[in-house]
Amino acid sequence: MTIDRDGSSAAAAPSRTLPTLRKSFHRIHLIIAVVSLLAGLISLLAMALEKPHQGGQLPFYLWPLLLLLSVALLVSGLIASFLTRRLNAELERWHHHLTRENDTLAHQALHDTLTGLPNRAVFTYQLEKRWLDLRERQRIAVLFIDGNRFKEVNDRFGHAAGDRVLRVVAQRLRARLRKDDLVARLGGDEFAILLTSIDREEQAAQVARDITAEMRQPVKLGDGTLLPQTLSIGVALGKHHQSTEVLLAQADSAMYQIKQRGGGWFLSPSFWELTPGVPPEGEAAPC
Repeated sequence: MTIDRDGSSAAAAPSRTLPTLRKSFHRIHLIIAVVSLLAGLISLLAMALEKPHQGGQLPFYLWPLLLLLSVALLVSGLIASFLTRRLNAELERWHHHLTRENDTLAHQALHDTLTGLPNRAVFTYQLEKRWLDLRERQRIAVLFIDGNRFKEVNDRFGHAAGDRVLRVVAQRLRARLRKDDLVARLGGDEFAILLTSIDREEQAAQVARDITAEMRQPVKLGDGTLLPQTLSIGVALGKHHQSTEVLLAQADSAMYQIKQRGGGWFLSPSFWELTPGVPPEGEAAPC
């Protein structure tokens, strides 16, 4: 999933540049070593040719110069190797820093900063991804969740208290889900859950019951105030709908229906339309 073009470029640039620089440094070291070895061999050969019994014809200062050149090249190679190791270490730190920065930006782009939950973009992407699999489409359920009287919390206790409530709600929702399920914050006090491997309506209904039961425990504010907070939950199943848009609209509609009754959970009316004679099952929370 592409976040943005800048984020992708930031991740790719160090990965391409760092190996290229390392290869260049290795080539330079190899060339210095080969030249140094050749110069050393030539200087030794010159020393042998200058022996008196061989009647050397080369100038007497040639082999000392070649030997000096060999030593100079060897020393420069050692210095270059030391500097290269230092530079590689700096490049590694730079690469890790950019990687962490990119991961941070990617996380911020895909997650809600207050609760740490995935955001609407992630929820939509995961839903559409699973919808493409016809078999998996039949086993997903969506829960739309909205807080009840949340504005009153902000007005009476302040936005810090409202933020506290949202964080607690997020934690409780996440704690009630399985590993492969997804909970996201859509914005404000709206959340959404994507359930997988749902074979029966009762499984999705049980998740809604568990969440409702979990929220019966008041939220404790920083000053010790115990604040009751209820939710309205609308449930819709993928196998009853022809598109993700309709599925989401049905979950949203079910949520608003139960919200008008004071909160609780409600299964999408589309289920009851497909099952004549069965009344809408739901549970309303006390006002």
